[in-house]
Amino acid sequence: MLIRSQDKTTLFNITCTQFINIGECGKGAMIYADNLYLVGKYSTKAKAMKVLDMIQEACINGHIDFQMPEDSEVEV
Repeated sequence: MLIRSQDKTTLFNITCTQFINIGECGKGAMIYADNLYLVGKYSTKAKAMKVLDMIQEACINGHIDFQMPEDSEVEV
């Protein structure tokens, strides 16, 4: 699955050998691809979890690409 970073400058090809995880930063959270590259930054861990849910749902539904939403676009 291709995932485009929140700032639209990087395109990640995520395979089954790579992973996406959440790192907490103060009250907010950041999502990293392969534990190294920043993919998106969110004001709360709950929003970051919601985005991971959205990515998982896109994979399950056979989507080949996913655009990381802005913080203001994520409702929890």
